Amino acid sequence: MFLLMVVAGCEEFLERTHPGDLTYDKFYKTEDNFQASVTACYRSLKTQIENLITFTDLMTDNVWCDYYVTGDYVNFKSANIPTNSSGIKNFWGACYYSISYANIIITRIEKSEVPESAREVFVKEAKFIRAFSYFNLVRIYGGVPKYEQEIVNLSDIYSVGRSSVDEIYDFIISDLKDVLDIDSKRSAKQAQEAKGKVTSAAAKALLGKVYLQRGDYQNAVTTLADIVNNSGLELEGQLEDLYDADGYSDEILFAINYERVGGENSPFTSRTLPRFSRGILPNVTTSDNGGGDWVLEPYTVAKFSSQDKRKALIDSMDIVFGSVGEVTFYYSKKYLDIKTTADFYSGSDFIVLRYADVLLMYADALNQTGSTANAYPYINEVRERAGLGPLPSNYTKAQMHDALANERQKEFILEGDRWFDLSYRGFGYLKSTLNAFYPHGARIPSASIEDHEVLFPIPSDEVNLKPDYLTQNTGY
Repeated sequence: MFLLMVVAGCEEFLERTHPGDLTYDKFYKTEDNFQASVTACYRSLKTQIENLITFTDLMTDNVWCDYYVTGDYVNFKSANIPTNSSGIKNFWGACYYSISYANIIITRIEKSEVPESAREVFVKEAKFIRAFSYFNLVRIYGGVPKYEQEIVNLSDIYSVGRSSVDEIYDFIISDLKDVLDIDSKRSAKQAQEAKGKVTSAAAKALLGKVYLQRGDYQNAVTTLADIVNNSGLELEGQLEDLYDADGYSDEILFAINYERVGGENSPFTSRTLPRFSRGILPNVTTSDNGGGDWVLEPYTVAKFSSQDKRKALIDSMDIVFGSVGEVTFYYSKKYLDIKTTADFYSGSDFIVLRYADVLLMYADALNQTGSTANAYPYINEVRERAGLGPLPSNYTKAQMHDALANERQKEFILEGDRWFDLSYRGFGYLKSTLNAFYPHGARIPSASIEDHEVLFPIPSDEVNLKPDYLTQNTGY
């Protein structure tokens, strides 16, 4: 099914000289052809990211959906997700959509006219996108079908079952290792045009995150230490500069880029603002500014101390909400593009990887390997930027474990990390954290995480397409 999506959607990204006379064989020849394909591959990540927040933030103690939001969002917020969930289906399809694009590039470039130097860079970019997509899949669904090359015949997808979690992780790691030297492979012209594209530092940071999520802490230490000690990266001085819709902070290693034009605009500005909010966006002439999809949980807002500079990225508004009455809504200003217009043509980017993430992952990996004392400088560097003092110097490993989980929540709220930050610490940790939160939730305090929800369900449509090869996750 995802292959059909690629075949149907690919034309959107191709410029036709003679419409109706363009086939894959004719298109995938020149360097310009493959540059267009790689651009489309990057663009395909937008659909993944826009669905990812539902898993990582809405499913957790980070955000809630307002009282007018119904259907699938409520299923996620109540931790009661059916196998025919549109969110489950859309995320699965979006990940395989990106994988299919990447595989087409990797497979077809071998027979192209592209010079070897450019060919190598295109393949590495495609491998990064493929690795990122499989990383999202394995963290959400567990073992999934693995496709290493272009699928030519639709029937070929039906005989591919689920690879194990370890097989998927090995494949991800292999791809990312191939990308680590991408900076040295770019020509001067390519390097000049590489802003917003994958870099060696981005590939290394993602590899470190993969090791951490997998529980391979020693390799995480080695990989992340190389970035901390040798990359020359540093934190942005002012937090608000990280989220400037017209800028691109040097702290950012990789982001999904949006523009203030139709079809390229970010959905996050409107979706993170409360419904019926007014006066927040000066150029929006409609009466309502927001969609109310991802507003901040008061329970979590209360965790920010008055000294924490990250609290300046949170604002609130009292809104009379139908029969519910007046409600105080808290919202994030991370995606607040004040230049967006009535059509919400927002240019707010979505940050996938940044240096603060590297520092906190490195502290996590050090702590997990028993080097708790050595973890302090890296978590304290992030805290210092936030205007907070250093942590007490006598933390046990367990106390540092908790401190890092709390620090990451406040640093990366609405950046697609919370579910994974909790789950990598063990399902018991995730379950106890979220079940302690649910009674205080803004909308559905009766929710709870059950044992089988260590993984999300495989979309029922996919299982029905190949029941002999694709099994459902336990408990669904």
